[in-house]
Amino acid sequence: MEQLQKMKDNSYSTYIDGNLRADTIKLDGHWGCRFYVNEEVVMTEFYKGHSESYAECAAENYVLGIKKI
Repeated sequence: MEQLQKMKDNSYSTYIDGNLRADTIKLDGHWGCRFYVNEEVVMTEFYKGHSESYAECAAENYVLGIKKI
């Protein structure tokens, strides 16, 4: 639970389109995204070795329907 709280506290950007939402997050120096449908978390993934902009692109692609999960 502590790790989930850390992830929640380390949200940087939020992307929303319709019922899809993605937050860019950072945990232990690794950027990632938390993906939502109807405000419910459906997946969290990290991109080791990638930048904040990489995570932002993944988040944007998800809400635009390009990235499928």
